[in-house]
Amino acid sequence: MTCDDYLHQLKAVLSGDLPLSNIRSRSVRAHVGECPRCAREEEGVKALLEVIGGADLVPENAFKTERQRFRVASGCPGRSVVRFDSLSTPIGRVFVAVSDRGVCDVTLGEQYEEGYRQCLARRVPKVFRDREATEHAVAELKGYFSGTCARFTVPVDLCAVTPFTARVLQMIRHIPFGSLRSYGEVARRIGAPQASRAVGGALSRNPVPIVVPCHRVVAHDGRLSGFIGGIGAKHALLRLEGHMTGRWIRGAD
Repeated sequence: MTCDDYLHQLKAVLSGDLPLSNIRSRSVRAHVGECPRCAREEEGVKALLEVIGGADLVPENAFKTERQRFRVASGCPGRSVVRFDSLSTPIGRVFVAVSDRGVCDVTLGEQYEEGYRQCLARRVPKVFRDREATEHAVAELKGYFSGTCARFTVPVDLCAVTPFTARVLQMIRHIPFGSLRSYGEVARRIGAPQASRAVGGALSRNPVPIVVPCHRVVAHDGRLSGFIGGIGAKHALLRLEGHMTGRWIRGAD
């Protein structure tokens, strides 16, 4: 955790592009406790953070209005509109959402549209189901699962992740279909050879799994570690790409 990482996350939380829990983890609290600069920044927006923490007690329209005012004032307008659709796949229903920048969310494991819509609505003022807007992304995902699309070309919106996570995910995008990388190898390729655990943390925050193929990252000895869609889904995706995963077990690099 660096100051730039923390301040990026803080700004994203205040603008509604990340949940408050992102800056409430033990590692983040430890950084703020040791860093006078970040502590001052947080103290300056303490009142707004308290409002965000009690957002359920504030009328929804009023809260969204105040949050949008902050976005504009901070020069971080965020996503004002997100459009989504879903598709059936061999690993269950997959929801996909797009902003005006590209695919901003791919969610596995959610069965119900209303639950997914509510999740998006906590971060974005306007959420619509829109088959036409998501057509490109949905078509490529269908092609991936049917074996006709080995590389995603759809634009990706990573504006809500930290700079470190963005570096990791941009590198991951270039892992070819059917190939694997270890956490340590990813860390070396982004110029941070001691950061394999941090790479794992970044992958756990990947907002667009499959499109950004974090499932292709495994431990150095080939064991499978966690995946945002669940370890079973990771096995299934790797089998789809031609890997025999029966010998692999949950592990860590």
